[in-house]
Amino acid sequence: MNTTAAALQANVTTATIRAWCRTGVITAVKAAGRWAIEAASLAHRIAIAAMRTRKATRVNLNATYTYTPAGETRPGTISPRIKTRTTRSGITLTSIDRIAPLLADRIDAIEDEGDRLHTLTVLEGARIVIADQPRPGFDPATVRDEGRLATTYRGTRDLPISVVLDLAEQIRTAL
Repeated sequence: MNTTAAALQANVTTATIRAWCRTGVITAVKAAGRWAIEAASLAHRIAIAAMRTRKATRVNLNATYTYTPAGETRPGTISPRIKTRTTRSGITLTSIDRIAPLLADRIDAIEDEGDRLHTLTVLEGARIVIADQPRPGFDPATVRDEGRLATTYRGTRDLPISVVLDLAEQIRTAL
């Protein structure tokens, strides 16, 4: 494939394609003064660019969620609570509890009311902890990034732990 076709496919300029060829970002061979670009290499580069430019979901840390807890007659409203502290060993920990409002779309998508209330009950005691340094020694199912992201949430059938850890990554980006 030539530079013009590659530029159209990648939605960049031909100058960018030529620079990618010169620097080895994409696999290409120069013959008779023209670049011949390997299509698979270009497709791989386009995929990498798409991952990097994917729009991050914004987290509204001021969100609220109103629901009637099991056994109650009146609804209650909760909002996330964020606390930051530094440990004696110098690790800065940011903890977020009352995380249900941050997962409202996922919770509301649970069709069965009993399953939804169960998930809310499990979330009531859940916390996300974001550390600025690695913290080893945690259950691998509840941490990411060498313990920098962790949760006390244990998951339900309708809301797995991975969703809460994805949220933790979004919060870390937002903070």
